[in-house]
Amino acid sequence: MLDFSSSFCDILKDRMAVFLCFLFLIISSATGCDRCVHQSKVAYFSKASALSTGACAYGSMAIGFNSGHLAAAVSSLYKDGAGCGACFQIRCKNTTLCSSRGTRVIVTDLNSNNQTDFVLSSRAFMAMANKGMGQDVLKHGILDVEYKR
Repeated sequence: MLDFSSSFCDILKDRMAVFLCFLFLIISSATGCDRCVHQSKVAYFSKASALSTGACAYGSMAIGFNSGHLAAAVSSLYKDGAGCGACFQIRCKNTTLCSSRGTRVIVTDLNSNNQTDFVLSSRAFMAMANKGMGQDVLKHGILDVEYKR
């Protein structure tokens, strides 16, 4: 008499292993997307000191970080303080006003505004502009952007 139960179990184990690997891949790619490009909006603080006294508690030292290109990030990026010091590349989508290179910012504060993912220092906000367009960018106040970590 042939014993099919062991070969059936082996096939089932192999398929379960493949399924679990596939499931792990799907979940990890959906939740761990640090390099993905995200679409959002940004605003700016008129004074960089507002960001230096922020939730990350860097104090006046923060103004010297990254030439003053600072940001307050929404809670999903701030991550209860774990996001402090994180760097993001942010690029304005208005090609008339903004350069394609964008700006790189460091998170120093929590942004509790639900209309934007970031509130930038005015220096970082203007750094997204094309040459000579910095003041025009500031007049917009809020810009559509794309960003990645």
